[in-house]
Amino acid sequence: MNRTELFEGLAPVSGLVERMETARVRLEERFLDGGAALLSVLDVLNKLTGSLDQITGSLDEETAAKTMAELQQTVGRLSELSKIETARQAGFVDISGAERNLRPHVADMQETMRYLRTFAVTAKITGAGIDDFAGFAEEILERIHTGTRQVNEFGDQLKSLGSGLGSVMERGATTIQRYEATIPDIVTGLSTGGAEISTQQKVLVERAARVRKIAAGIQGKLASVLSAMQIGDITRQRIEHCQSSLSLMESYVETEAATLTAEDRANLSSIITNLVALQLSQSIDDFDRDTAKIVKTVASFRSDLAEIDSLRRVMTESGGDNAMRRLEGNVGVAREAVSEIEAVALEAGELSRSTGTTVRELINGVGLLQLVRTDIHYMALNTNLRCGKIGEHGKALNVVTAELRNFAARLDETAENVLVELKTLETASDKLDIGHDDGGQELLDDRLARAMQNIRAVGDRMDSEMDALSEQSGVAIDQMENCLSRLDFQAELGEVLRSCADEISMVEIAEPSAGLEPALADLGGRIARLYTMVSERELHAAILGTAPPAETAVVAAVMSDDDIDDALF
Repeated sequence: MNRTELFEGLAPVSGLVERMETARVRLEERFLDGGAALLSVLDVLNKLTGSLDQITGSLDEETAAKTMAELQQTVGRLSELSKIETARQAGFVDISGAERNLRPHVADMQETMRYLRTFAVTAKITGAGIDDFAGFAEEILERIHTGTRQVNEFGDQLKSLGSGLGSVMERGATTIQRYEATIPDIVTGLSTGGAEISTQQKVLVERAARVRKIAAGIQGKLASVLSAMQIGDITRQRIEHCQSSLSLMESYVETEAATLTAEDRANLSSIITNLVALQLSQSIDDFDRDTAKIVKTVASFRSDLAEIDSLRRVMTESGGDNAMRRLEGNVGVAREAVSEIEAVALEAGELSRSTGTTVRELINGVGLLQLVRTDIHYMALNTNLRCGKIGEHGKALNVVTAELRNFAARLDETAENVLVELKTLETASDKLDIGHDDGGQELLDDRLARAMQNIRAVGDRMDSEMDALSEQSGVAIDQMENCLSRLDFQAELGEVLRSCADEISMVEIAEPSAGLEPALADLGGRIARLYTMVSERELHAAILGTAPPAETAVVAAVMSDDDIDDALF
C-alpha cells in the first residue's frame, strides 16, 4: 500500500482499530481468567499448608506427655499384676490346705459332742433317784446342746469357705496363664507406643516442613507470575495507545491537515502509521517474551506439585498404619485382658475379705467351744466330788461324770488343734491383703479407657486432616492443569496483534518535508501525551527524531496482595 492509497482510503484504519479492539478485549478476558486461576491455586496452597499445620498439631506436646505418662503408670501396674495374682493364688492354696486340715478336727468335735450328749443323758438317767442331781443333768445337756450347735455352725462355715475357693482358684490359675502369655506383649506394646508416636511425629514434622518449603517456593513463583502478569495490563494500554494514535491521525488528516498538500498528508499518515506499527510490534515482542516466561514458570509448578503429592502419599499411606492406631490397638488388647483380670481380682478380693471374716468367726467359735468344754469339765468335776460324799448311791453317777470329764478334755484337745490350723488360716488370709489394697486406686480398665479415648480422638483428627491434605493436594494438581490450559496467551491474541502490525508495516515510509514538520510535531506531540511507559516514549522519540524522555529513578517496592489484585485489572 502506497501513501496515496492510504490517504485516499482511510477505511483500513478503522478496520485495524476494530481488530485491535477485539484483541484487546480478548486479552483482558484471558488475563482476568488466568489471574483468577492462579489465585485459586494460591488459595489451595494456603489450605494445603493449613492442613499440614493441623496434622503436625494434632498431637500437641502437653497432650502427648500426659497420655504417655498415664500409660507408663498403667504399664507399671500391669507389670505387677502377674506377681500380685500369683501371690494371691498362693494364699488361696494355703487357705485351702488349712481348710482341708480342719475338716477331720471338726468331725472329731462333732463326734465328741455326740458322746458327751450320750453320757449326759446317761447321767440324767443314773442320777434320776438323787434329788441333788435332778437339775444337773438338764443344765449339762443344755451346755452340750449349745456346744453341738456351735460345732455344726463352725463346720458349715468351714464348708462354705472351701466351696468358694474352688472356682476362684481355677479361674486364678487360668488368669495367671493368660498373664504370662499376654501381659509381656501388652506391656511391650504400650511401652514402645510412646516412642513410636514420637518417632512418627518427628517424621511427619520433617515431611511437612519439606512440603511447606516446596509450597512456599510455589507461592513465591506465583507471586512473581502475578507480578509478571502486569504485561497484560501493559499490552492492553499499548494497544489502546495504538488505537488512539490511529484515531488521532485519521481525525487530524481529515480536518486540521486540510491545508497540506495531498502528498504531505499521505506522508504524515505514512509516518504515524509506521510509528503505530513499530509500537505495536514492540509491544507484541514484549508480550511474547513475558508471557512465555509466565507459562514456563507455571509449568514448573507441575514438578513441585508432583513432589508435594509424593510426600503427601507417603504421609497418608503411613497414616493408615500409623503409630497412633497401633497404640490404640494395643490399648484395646490391654483392655480386653485387664477387664477379665480385674473381674477375677475383684472377686478374689471379695473372697479374701469374706475369708478373713469367716476365719475370725471360726476363731470366735472355737473360743465359745472352749467355754462350753470348761463348763462341762467343772460341772462334771463338781459332780464327782459330790458323788464321793453320797457313798454307794453315787458310784454309778461318778463313773458317768468321769467319762464326761474325759470327753470334755478330748474336746479341749481337739479345739487346740483347731486353733493351730485356724492360725495358719488366719495368716494365709492376712497375706491375701498384703499389697492388694486397691480400694483407693482407680481401676486399670478405667485408666486405659480414658487413654484410649484420647488416643482415638487424636487418631481421628489425624485421619481427618490426612484426608483433607489428600483432597487439597489433588485439588492443587487439578487447578494447576486447569490453570495451564487457561494460560494460552497466544491463541487469538498474539496472532491478531501480529497480523495488525504486519499489515500496517506494509505502508511505505516517507521522509517528512519542511512543510510537513509543523503538522508532524503537532500531531506527534498529541500522540506522545497518550503514552504511560518509557519504552513507548523512547520509540516515539527515535522514530520522530524528538528528544528522548528524561530518565527517572525506579523505586523498588514489595507488592502487596492489593497490588497483585490491582495488577489483574
